[in-house]
Amino acid sequence: MANQGGLQLLPETRKKIEIITPGENRLIIAGGIVFVIAAILAGGFSFYANSLEDKLTALDTEIIALEQKRDKQAEQNILVFNKQVSMLSGLLANHAYWTTAFSKIEGLLQNQVQLNSMTTSLSDSKIDFGATALNYTTIARQIAAFLSDESIEDIALNRVSTLTNGRLEFNMQIVFDKSKFLKSR
Repeated sequence: MANQGGLQLLPETRKKIEIITPGENRLIIAGGIVFVIAAILAGGFSFYANSLEDKLTALDTEIIALEQKRDKQAEQNILVFNKQVSMLSGLLANHAYWTTAFSKIEGLLQNQVQLNSMTTSLSDSKIDFGATALNYTTIARQIAAFLSDESIEDIALNRVSTLTNGRLEFNMQIVFDKSKFLKSR
């Protein structure tokens, strides 16, 4: 058709003009992939949030059920008992153990000394006793035995008199340290 009736309307060689942009579909594909990933993540987060809300609702119902089972009067009694026990344990920790003191005196008492009377005073940290001994040497050993104990601070020998049977009657006062003498071992 190049030449019909002397007129040439179209050029003899025809060229097609095509514009090809390399990677024009890549952007659309990348956007689609990002959209799909975002949609999957949003769905996963939504599912996870719903499961957490369901767990929270289940825990709330369990808490409400446990709250209804509580015996508040018994709990109050337990709290009062706990306070009383803590006060009692403090009292017991500071308790004076006279059995400990009497055991110490018994252990320190000489074989030839017999106690006749004993008076104790916790507020004065003193023990007064009357006793009999065989002789003055026994009384001296008794004083030395009491002074050998670190919980005894001082000894006072008040009166010594001779009995008709030859034994000596005496009165002695022991001053002791409360923190050592009356505490449980």
